[in-house]
Amino acid sequence: MTGGKAVLDRFAVGVDKDAIIAAALALQAKHGLAGCTLAAVAERLRVDETQVSRHFADRADLLTAMAREIARGVRATPPAQGWRAQLVQRASAGRQLMLSRRDGALLFAHMPTLFPPGGTGFDCVPALCEAGFSPADARAAVALVDRFTVGFAVAEQAAPASAETSASFESQLDIVLSGLASARPDGLVAQRDDRLRRFQSSLWVFLRDARESANISFARTVHINELDRRILLLLQAQGDMTLAAISLSTGVDKAQVSRAIKRMTEISLLARGGIRSPIRLSASGRQLAERLLRQAELRNRELTFGITDEQIVTLFGVLDTLLTRAVALFEKERKLVASNQRQEPVDFQDLVAEGLPDENGIAVDRSRILPPFITLCSYMLRGGALAHKRRTGLSNFESWVIAEICRNPPISWPQLVLALYRDQSQAGRTVNHLVESGLVERTGKPGRRHGFFAPTEEGRRISDIIRDTAARRSEFLFQGIPPPQLDSFMDAFDILSRNAEVQLAREKAIQEMDRD
Repeated sequence: MTGGKAVLDRFAVGVDKDAIIAAALALQAKHGLAGCTLAAVAERLRVDETQVSRHFADRADLLTAMAREIARGVRATPPAQGWRAQLVQRASAGRQLMLSRRDGALLFAHMPTLFPPGGTGFDCVPALCEAGFSPADARAAVALVDRFTVGFAVAEQAAPASAETSASFESQLDIVLSGLASARPDGLVAQRDDRLRRFQSSLWVFLRDARESANISFARTVHINELDRRILLLLQAQGDMTLAAISLSTGVDKAQVSRAIKRMTEISLLARGGIRSPIRLSASGRQLAERLLRQAELRNRELTFGITDEQIVTLFGVLDTLLTRAVALFEKERKLVASNQRQEPVDFQDLVAEGLPDENGIAVDRSRILPPFITLCSYMLRGGALAHKRRTGLSNFESWVIAEICRNPPISWPQLVLALYRDQSQAGRTVNHLVESGLVERTGKPGRRHGFFAPTEEGRRISDIIRDTAARRSEFLFQGIPPPQLDSFMDAFDILSRNAEVQLAREKAIQEMDRD
């Protein structure tokens, strides 16, 4: 600290943060980081330690402030071109920063990054994301380079400097960056593509868990099925709606919706003026819908626990895009079926050129997280079922079964049932049909379901068609969405899936306790 006795007298009555940080940095320069404690700073400033503690709760808090102050002194430079050059720039600046101070590397070893928030730094994350890294992978890459740089600088300050030090740093940093470069195309991007390809099956599992959990939970309130609940909640949120509008909003065909409306009208939950009139909630229906809505909002908010507000906004934005495109695919397939064009491939580029339907305008609302996912899944399944039927003659579930059998054959019966998330009777009927159709062959004792299953040559050909159809549909659904948004969407979806599993386990436990 400069200014001698006059400066010390100035801070004797009330000491501020800047004076404390300056005193701490002076102690670091004189005695090293070990001599920099709250008590030592207070002694240097000739104040009581409580005055220092008012500004810094503990030594770690003080060290962070010191690191920020040091980083603030780094001269800002234009970012280099490309993620690799930017990481080199960041690492080189960080190393010089640490070497400029006694125990500088030890100080930054206490920090999560080389340039703490508030200091001048080199933000390499955008460049990494543009190159194909997910936001999480980009942040991990920066942290890896920072940890390497800190470790190298700690070793430098602990031993006498040598003429080979700078060259060694550059060569070792190059090895680290080469590892990141090799992981990006072969690991990270491929991992994202695999997540997108398996999104539909993951979505089905997520909704299965959420639905089963909801059925148990809502049964304690009222005994009505899931579609009835969805219609009641939809009318509560949107007001009076026509049969066609309810069918479009839920993704359920008109016949099923019509039966549900008739069922609820008979028990006075719904009312309508005529066969073509909008459907509305009755007084008792509105009362029940309000009870269900409060329960649904609580459950939906639980599902989003651990997801940031920023992720929620991205999640609903991507959902809106996916739903619009899923509807477009379904309508295209429906028209092809109506015109009996069984083998004509869907021209995805035409769908884009002709223009997609208007945006759905899904509201960003944690309390209504499930409805758009349910509708999306419905349109994806209905469109996929038409596409698979048109190109292979198989149903949606038959296509799913043969895809699982072809994934890593031969597959055992228990493994197959687990992968399909279906009961053994339904899976057994489908597998038997595929065996009889010459698409699947089985090894094991005759007349028994347990055994191993593998595709025949014709089964592999059909599987290739299914895989190509699914890949092209998935590509259309996700095309043009920036990688950072996709990764944020998938990360949030993973959290939703885990929370749904927890909800289901809890509801089953409560159900068991109620039985006892």
